[in-house]
Amino acid sequence: MVNSTASQDNRLSWLRPIAVPAVIALIVLIAGGLFLDKQTSILTRERLRADVQAEISSVRAKLEGNINGNIQLVRGLVSTPATEPGMDQARFAALASSIFAERSQLRLVAAAPGLVVTMAYPMAGNEAVIGLDYVIDIAQRDAVLQARDTGRPVLAGPVDPVQGGQGFIGRFPVFSGNGTERRFWGVVSAVVDMDRLYVESGLLAPSLGSDISITRRDARGAKGPRFFGPDSDGQDPVVANVVLPSGSGRLQPGQRAAGQAIPASGRCAAH
Repeated sequence: MVNSTASQDNRLSWLRPIAVPAVIALIVLIAGGLFLDKQTSILTRERLRADVQAEISSVRAKLEGNINGNIQLVRGLVSTPATEPGMDQARFAALASSIFAERSQLRLVAAAPGLVVTMAYPMAGNEAVIGLDYVIDIAQRDAVLQARDTGRPVLAGPVDPVQGGQGFIGRFPVFSGNGTERRFWGVVSAVVDMDRLYVESGLLAPSLGSDISITRRDARGAKGPRFFGPDSDGQDPVVANVVLPSGSGRLQPGQRAAGQAIPASGRCAAH
């Protein structure tokens, strides 16, 4: 019996020098495969993030350009009440109609001498805004007073204007006179139509590969409410910031259109 066991050990002894390197080779092969799979996953994730970054940067540029383009159009109108403080509705409408001839997302411009709206363009459909006292209207008072006290335009929104719908509203303080005669005249407000802004900025384009969300940030960078798109905070998404008067808006994608989650690394943000 002992001799039989010894004989069997002798027959298997030749496998031992082969078994150890074979096991080592198998371990190395498995480890290499896992490493290659991880590297492939990382490269795929970074490629997806780069694609999303390019896409969101394009939307950011369009959104920022459209909003600031609307603001610049209204700046030209603001200078007239400063030199013509006694202007009436007919004069205001003649001036305002010229900026509506330009490509924009403007829905309404209104003038409020003494912080009470007395002039608007277009008037049709916006009659409800006439007589609005910004000091009494709690929803709009803070932004108006901020514009008055700082002497700088303030963009508020999204808000619900009294005439209905939803939009961003730019407030432009107007001062008449010079030196010691300089006096606060009132504000000119411009409502930007949000639906048109979203469409013309590419946020609703069928070809868009990401579900983008937008959150508001104030001038100090404090995060405000999300007012467009899905909640993507838990995904560590790609981020781009739209620079706006008196604050910024943060764009961040949620899910790929095909249902694949945005990779959770490589956050990118730019104020």
